[in-house]
Amino acid sequence: MFAAHQMSAPWALCSSITQEETAREWLTWASAGMEGVVFKQLNDTYRPSVWGWQKYKIRETSEAIVGAVTGSPATPRTLLLGRHDTDGRLQYVGRTTTPARATGNAVAVAGLLAPGRRGHPWTGWSFSAGRHQGDAERHAVEPELVVEVGADVARDTSGRWRQPAR
Repeated sequence: MFAAHQMSAPWALCSSITQEETAREWLTWASAGMEGVVFKQLNDTYRPSVWGWQKYKIRETSEAIVGAVTGSPATPRTLLLGRHDTDGRLQYVGRTTTPARATGNAVAVAGLLAPGRRGHPWTGWSFSAGRHQGDAERHAVEPELVVEVGADVARDTSGRWRQPAR
């Protein structure tokens, strides 16, 4: 257990409540930097390295440009997403979860992708494929397809989504 004087940014002590209505109100505070609400049973104690508490994450709908894929362009496993910066350069902002094959989303997306041409903005870049995927095969695609995704409001220090978008 940490005492308050040992904690520094980005950590903050938070209130606790038992009223669901108040928790729902807190979830409207995304613009104030709140990422979500952690909840647990009243009689549940914190146990290190044990999953038990849950987090309701605040998500936002956003648009991004598909600049590359993991897997193959014919059957993408994840989409690597970007946005243009103020200088017009395509910057990496995050990746997606795996498109649902059962609904045909992976096939539909694959049909809209074209192989990346010479001079692709991400030529020579390397990307983390994410946890549990190892060094997945990556393929640049022409940055023409814009997708709408649901992403957690949580960002890392470079402004990228910390979790995969859906």
